[in-house]
Amino acid sequence: MKVFNIQILKLLVLSLVFAACQSAPTPPPTPPLTPISPTISSDEHIIRLATLDWPPYVGEVLPQYGFTTAIVSEAFKRAGYEVKVDFMPWTRVLQETEAGNYDAAYPEYYSEERVKTFFLSDPLASGPLGFYKRKADNITYTKLDDLKPYRIGVVLGYINTPEFDAADYLQKEATNSDEQNLRKLLLGRIDLVVIDKFVAQYLIKTSIPEAVGTLEFMEPPLLEQSLYVIFSRQVAGSEQKLQAFNAALKTMREDGTLERILKEYGFGK
Repeated sequence: MKVFNIQILKLLVLSLVFAACQSAPTPPPTPPLTPISPTISSDEHIIRLATLDWPPYVGEVLPQYGFTTAIVSEAFKRAGYEVKVDFMPWTRVLQETEAGNYDAAYPEYYSEERVKTFFLSDPLASGPLGFYKRKADNITYTKLDDLKPYRIGVVLGYINTPEFDAADYLQKEATNSDEQNLRKLLLGRIDLVVIDKFVAQYLIKTSIPEAVGTLEFMEPPLLEQSLYVIFSRQVAGSEQKLQAFNAALKTMREDGTLERILKEYGFGK
């Protein structure tokens, strides 16, 4: 009887093992590991852009991040790229892009220093750069040397004009933003601010209404400054992206898209 029971028990165990093997799913094969590309993005069709809050040209609160972003995005779209935009202070924009952590940055003025560090695109647009002062102050000049007696507000990391930036004999006081400089001017802590005319008008209208009628732009401007996209020299394929961007920008000029965007934002002729 014991032998018979043992035999039955063995048969039951074997049956259970066989059933378990039949019902267990076969695990799928392990997929091969995909190597991570050393480029800035895992998607080679995404362009990472760094920029700053500099309305009305570019800003997080502006429609489509401002008209320069609208131009840049459309040009890259035509060139086959999708853009991702990050905002940060301008000094960090330059550092991150130079290091290759971003494909490109915008908008920037031309300078020999920038050409050594970045690839520059064809110009997107331009703006009048000059001085703001208090209306009550009788300040005039015919050459920069005439401005020696005055305290002039500038922004850290900004390019102005080659002559002005090289003028070490001027009393320049640096801050982190154009708005800070305009507020210092309003309070009498500085005498002049070097600034884009449209940026100053926007800031006074939206952030410093008490300056309306008190501060004014000194005509004529120092220079009508062109605005560029700067491409990192540390990112693989930057020159090819630059060429594709410039080609797309050219077609936008030719088919009227560039002028249409400018008009939509109130900058058209």
